[in-house]
Amino acid sequence: MPHDLERDVRYAVGLDLGDGESSLCWLETTGQGPAEVHVRGTEGTAIVTALGRVPGRPDDFAGADTDLAYQVVIGEDAVLAKNCVHFSVNFKNRHQHTDLQAVQFAQVFLAEFFAEHPEVHEDCVVHVGHPAGWNRRSVQAYLRQLRVMDVPVRLVAESQSALVHVRDRRAGRRNGGGLDRVLVVDVGSSTTDFTVVEDLKPRNLPVGAELGCREIDTAVARIVRADFKDTAEFTAALERDGGPDMLTLVCRRAKEAQFTGTDLRVQELRSGCAREFAPLVSLSVERLRSVDIPERVVRAPGGWAERFAEMLTEVRGLLGATVPELVVLTGGGSRMPVVRERCVAAFPEAVVEHAAEPSLSVTRGLASIGRHSVNVARFRRDIQALQDGPEFQEAIRAGLLDAFDQAKNSLLARLLERAGRVDADGEKDLDALIRELTDLDAVLAELRATLEAALIPMVLDICRSYGIRDEEFALDIALPEIIGTAISRRIRALWRVLRNSQGALWAATRVPQLGLMRLRSAMRAGATPAQMAALVAGMAAIVALPKGAELAARQLIRTTLNNAELDPTEVDRLVTDVAERISAQMDDRAREVERFLV
Repeated sequence: MPHDLERDVRYAVGLDLGDGESSLCWLETTGQGPAEVHVRGTEGTAIVTALGRVPGRPDDFAGADTDLAYQVVIGEDAVLAKNCVHFSVNFKNRHQHTDLQAVQFAQVFLAEFFAEHPEVHEDCVVHVGHPAGWNRRSVQAYLRQLRVMDVPVRLVAESQSALVHVRDRRAGRRNGGGLDRVLVVDVGSSTTDFTVVEDLKPRNLPVGAELGCREIDTAVARIVRADFKDTAEFTAALERDGGPDMLTLVCRRAKEAQFTGTDLRVQELRSGCAREFAPLVSLSVERLRSVDIPERVVRAPGGWAERFAEMLTEVRGLLGATVPELVVLTGGGSRMPVVRERCVAAFPEAVVEHAAEPSLSVTRGLASIGRHSVNVARFRRDIQALQDGPEFQEAIRAGLLDAFDQAKNSLLARLLERAGRVDADGEKDLDALIRELTDLDAVLAELRATLEAALIPMVLDICRSYGIRDEEFALDIALPEIIGTAISRRIRALWRVLRNSQGALWAATRVPQLGLMRLRSAMRAGATPAQMAALVAGMAAIVALPKGAELAARQLIRTTLNNAELDPTEVDRLVTDVAERISAQMDDRAREVERFLV
């Protein structure tokens, strides 16, 4: 059934359902604590991906059909089951069919975990990895199968999950960079996944879906089969239900023992498994002691190492001009020295780095993705709440109103001091003239500085609560052009009154000057005393008029501008617009986190 995966869950669970080994970890979505890895009995943190069916107790299946009267066991419980009626490994394949063994394994594994941690079961989302090379149809079919479980499930590419874990590890360093151009190589049992990251954008490459370390196990099994094809007890054990899978498991453990130098645990396996498989295990183990798996199988001409090198050449071609600066090796198979050798040869420009505990990189990354997903949603909600909050909006409103007052004051000073009359024929350049007279560019620059000083501390407080350092969140408040347009439009509406008043002011201040010019002209022309007396008398009669007109014009300009206000509806719209522009920038930063999660 569908689940609400965007809700604010308390726990994130990562399940790496591997073809060879599986692991599970979980963490709380709040805080920055590391994931806890689930330890299953004596198997440790990684359990063998094996599934078996054993007869159940009769009273457990009262009234049930005979075919259902079995209990599913997993991991070492399946490998060492004495009464196992079915045994299988390597059942993680492209899911375009109805094979539900992987789902059965996951159900049992999660049920055991939830029994120990019921609080997690009540409030969690489970993130499960899938090979990056699977196509969309396979991923969707796999998800449909996993959704039969009673918890919300998400699928994420395994190599991408490992990348998130690598990024998390580096985040705590003083220099947490080095992730601008990264290639993650996840060497698993069924596939080898490649994810490249450029400009914070991960891209899963469509290669590697058919090359996993399982091929090495199969090649080793062919050697054993050939050697014992005429041995009756070996053949009989091999033909039993689960016989080929038990042989594959023995060959895998022999391979791992040779690469890691660890004990094959032969006696435990031989004495613990079902009686019918004992000859197969005993004969195979003795034969495999003499087989040099790294040289005879892995490095053989046409063998796994050669195919892996060819795949790296294909990856290099797909990357084109993108040369990785870092190659991260993850997955249990990455512990083979030949993996590092081939990667160094294919990418000599890059630093090749092994992930710490490579078999757990995916599961840790899956849980981390769960936390990041929830925190991105929380971050967005907090930013939205900040944007809608009164303190945030009032800071913007106060800044806008103050900016308009500054523009009016600048215009007032310019109109009162301007020596020449405003050009009445300059309507086509009116907006530019208003911008000049109001000193609008300087007003907007100061508004931006004011808003940054008021708003950025509020934003940084939210960022710090999510572990985002101040220097990691550069918020550049870009003011929308509509602010300058709104101020200019309001001044334009007053322009006729202001222009006429400024014209009257110009005339009033120019009349006395014109009178003096006329007197000087009359004197130079040799006017008679009588003519000069008449001219002076006439000037005296009108000289008082300009002074009153000047005062009236100045007062009208002041009154017009002092009474001018931005329309309240427009102010509301401007506040909303500025808040949304700032919120959009913060949303872009949240999207940077999501680039790892999509």
